[in-house]
Amino acid sequence: MNIDVAALGFTQEELQERVIDRICQTLLSSMAYDDENDSEWPIESKFQNAIKKHVEAKVQETINKLAEKHVLPNVANYIETMTLTKTNQWGEKVGTGKTFIEYLTDQAQEYMNEMVDYQGKTKSQSGSYSFNGTQTRLTHLVNNHLHYSIETAMKEALSIANSSIATGIQETVKVKLSDISKALKVSVTTK
Repeated sequence: MNIDVAALGFTQEELQERVIDRICQTLLSSMAYDDENDSEWPIESKFQNAIKKHVEAKVQETINKLAEKHVLPNVANYIETMTLTKTNQWGEKVGTGKTFIEYLTDQAQEYMNEMVDYQGKTKSQSGSYSFNGTQTRLTHLVNNHLHYSIETAMKEALSIANSSIATGIQETVKVKLSDISKALKVSVTTK
């Protein structure tokens, strides 16, 4: 008995499509089984996970290549030419615009010239009503650096001096003990 595809109610293309769909379904899915509930459900197969990882890696690689070629060269130019303008509480522009470099320079200058107390804290950081900002942050940082450098140098010099003095005292004590032992005459008399 010869069965024709047309007798089954399919065309050649429909049969091919169904066979391909079934093969793909078999390759791309698996079944998970729960012993407690005696149930099973479809899950992604290891093959499908591997394909997904490979595709994601290729997409990420392509995006990175495009970014390196088209985006990254323009980022530095964009940052340098970007202008920032202060706005009020309603979003209306106030004052003139500044490039990012001008803004960055102004912020650094403002930071270094901000008044701080003896600990280097600003009024808002100190949390005290009796804030006494007597110096700029730059002055405070320079003073701290100088204090640290001088303290480190003095400790090193003192350590060297102590070791030299200790060696000298030790030698002197040895010489004096030697002199004393030579000068002493020990005699034992019995009666």
